[in-house]
Amino acid sequence: MVSTCRREKEQDMRAALLIGALTLVLVRFVAVAQPAIKPMVLYVATTGSDARSGKLAAPTAARTDGPLATLAGARDVIRKLKANGGLGAPVTVLVQTGIYRLSEPVTLEPQDSDTAECPITYKAAPGAKPVISGGRAIAGWKEQSKGLWVANVPEAKERKWPFRELWVNGWRATLARSPNEGHYRIVGQAAPLVDSATGKERDYPRRAFRFGAGDLKQWNDVAGANVVVFFWWETATLRIRSVDETTNTVTFTGDMKWPFWGGQRYYVENVFAALDAPGEWYLDSDAGEVYYRPRPGEDMSKAAVVAPVLTELVRFAGNPDKGGFVEHLHFEGLSFQHCGYVLEPEGHSDAQAEMTVPAAIQADGARHCSVERCEIAHLGPYGIWFRRGCKDNRVVADHLHDLGAGGVRIGECPLPPSENVETSRNEVSSNFIHGLGKVFHGAIGVWVGQSDSNVIAHNEIRDLSYTAISCGWQWGYGPSKAHHNRIEYNHLHHVGPGKLCDMGGIYLLGVSPGTVIRGNLIHDIWDVGWDGIGASGIYPDEGSSNLLIENNVVYRTASGGLAVHYGKDNVAVNNIFALGRDDQVCLGRSDKESSLKFERNIVYYDEGKRFVRDPSLEADNNVYWNSKGGPVTFLIDLTLDQWRAKGLDVHSVIADPQFVDAKKDDYRLKDTSPAFKLGFEEIDLSKVGPRRRS
Repeated sequence: MVSTCRREKEQDMRAALLIGALTLVLVRFVAVAQPAIKPMVLYVATTGSDARSGKLAAPTAARTDGPLATLAGARDVIRKLKANGGLGAPVTVLVQTGIYRLSEPVTLEPQDSDTAECPITYKAAPGAKPVISGGRAIAGWKEQSKGLWVANVPEAKERKWPFRELWVNGWRATLARSPNEGHYRIVGQAAPLVDSATGKERDYPRRAFRFGAGDLKQWNDVAGANVVVFFWWETATLRIRSVDETTNTVTFTGDMKWPFWGGQRYYVENVFAALDAPGEWYLDSDAGEVYYRPRPGEDMSKAAVVAPVLTELVRFAGNPDKGGFVEHLHFEGLSFQHCGYVLEPEGHSDAQAEMTVPAAIQADGARHCSVERCEIAHLGPYGIWFRRGCKDNRVVADHLHDLGAGGVRIGECPLPPSENVETSRNEVSSNFIHGLGKVFHGAIGVWVGQSDSNVIAHNEIRDLSYTAISCGWQWGYGPSKAHHNRIEYNHLHHVGPGKLCDMGGIYLLGVSPGTVIRGNLIHDIWDVGWDGIGASGIYPDEGSSNLLIENNVVYRTASGGLAVHYGKDNVAVNNIFALGRDDQVCLGRSDKESSLKFERNIVYYDEGKRFVRDPSLEADNNVYWNSKGGPVTFLIDLTLDQWRAKGLDVHSVIADPQFVDAKKDDYRLKDTSPAFKLGFEEIDLSKVGPRRRS
C-alpha cells in the first residue's frame, strides 16, 4: 500500500514537472513572438505650438498639426495620454535645435512619472543643439559715450527685475567692481553704533567695519551696491546700508557669519563709479537701464546679450515626506542656460560650501531619474541638486561650466528624519565641471551632505576657488549618514589659487564607515597665500573616520597630499604624496583620539615639513625622499632611527622612488624602484577622468 502511494506521488510529480516545462517553453515562445514595444515619440521645435499633437517633427502644410513648442507642452501631452488609459510604451520627446526661453521652471510631479519599462526621456533630436534658457535677450544698445553703451530695459525699472548676471556673446560680463583686480583691506571693526531699536550704542562686529580712506564713498547709488568680503573658506555678499566718510565706516543691511577683522579682504560691486574697465556692466535698477563697456572686438549692434529672468530651470517636485516620488524621467543632450540668483535684502553669508544657494535643476523625491550628456552653463546658483529623498539618480557625462556657485549637490545638511527623505545611491560620473564660484566663491564642484552609498567617479573638476569634492556634513564624532560613498578615479586640479583656504581637492567630514577615496589624480591645490590656512590634496577634517584612502596620486599642494585634522581608524595605503609647499602629510591631532594607518606610500618633496602632528599612528613600508638631497626627518627633527625607536616605519626606506619623470608630472615608477620591494603597487592613471560614452 505504501509503495502504491509512493508510485502515485512520483507520477504526480513527473506530471507537474512536465507541465511546468511546457509552460516555460510556451512563455518563452510568446515572448519571442511578441513584437517589441514601439516607443512613442513627441517632437518639440521653435516653430511648434503647444496646441498641436506633437506627433510630427514639422508642421503640416495647413499648419493644423506639428511639433510642440515647449518641454512643458510635451509634459502636458503626456499627462493627457496617461489620463486616457496610460502610455504602455517608453516616451521620447525629441527637442530640435533652437533657443527655448522659459517663462517659468519646467516642473515635473509624481503624475509625470512612469516605470523602468516605460521611461520618459526629454532629449536632443539627432544632431540638434537645443538650449533651454531662463534668460531674456537685451537689445537696442546705443553708445552713450566713447566705450560706454546703454540699453533701456523697462522691465527692470523700479527694481522689478534685479538681475546680477549678464552674458555677452556667451561670455560672463563682470558686474562693475572696485578694485578691478585684487581687493581692499578692512582697517578694523567699527566703533559702537546706535541700535535703532533701543537707542543705545552697541558693537556690530559682523555688520560694520572701518575701511581705508577713499576705498568706499557715499555714492548716489550706494543703496544698490554691495561688498564681497572674504573669510578663510567662504565669502559673504553684503548689501550696503550706509557709508560714513567721516569715520570711514560702512554698515550693512545684514550680518556676516563671522566678525570682521583688520586686514580682511573685500571688494565693492554694482556702483556706477566702478564701471571703468572693458567687460564690466552696471544695472541702474531705478531707471531701468543697463550699461556695458565692450571688450576689444565686440560689436554691440550685433552682440547677443542675455540676462537671467528665472532663478530655477527644472524642478523635480516630489513630496518624499508624504511618499510622493518623481520616477524614471530623463534628460539627455539638452543645454540648460541662463539662470540667476537674487541677492537677499539682508545679503548672503553661509557657514560653508554656499550651503543655502539653490540649483538651476533641483529635485526632491526623485528616483531613477537622470541628467545625461547635457550642458549646464551660464548660471548664478549651483547647477544640479538632488536634495531631499532622492535615490538611484544619475548625473553622467554632463558639461557644467560658468556657474555662479558649484556643480552638483547630493543630499542635505541635516540628518534625515526618515528613510523616505534620505538621499542615497546616486551617481555623479564622467562629468567635466569647471569655471565655478563666479559669484559664490565658497561653492564646491561636487558636494555630498548627509547621504550614503553614492558614487562620485571619473569626473574632471578644475578652475574653482574652493574644494573640488566634499563629502559629509558632521563635525566631530556625532551621528552621520555620509557612509559607504565611493570617490574614485577623478581628476581634480587647479583649485583655489588666490581666493580661499582651509580646503582640499577632496574634503571629508564625520564618521564615514565604508567610504573609499581611490585612484584619484589631484594636483595644483593652492590657498590664498600668506594669510591663508592651507589647501591639501585629500583633507579629512574634523571627525573624519573609517576612511580608506588608496592608490591616489597627489602633487603640488599648499599643505600636503594628505592632511588629517583628526579622525579615527583611517587607512592611507599605496598613495603618492608629492611636492607639498608647507607640509607633506598632516597625521592628525593627538588630543582628539586620532588614529591613522600609513603604509606603502611614497612621500616625495623638495621643501616643507615631512609630517606634522603626532596622533596614534601605524606606519611602515613607506618610501621617503627629499629630491634636493637634504636630510629626511620626521615631525620636527627626528631621524629615521629615532622615528623607528617609536615603533614606526621599521621597514621603510629613505630612497629615491625613481619616478619616470617627476619634473614632467610623470609619477610612474621605473622597474628598479625600491617601492616595489616594500609591496607598493603601480597606480594605473589610465582610469582617471571622464569615460567616453557613445
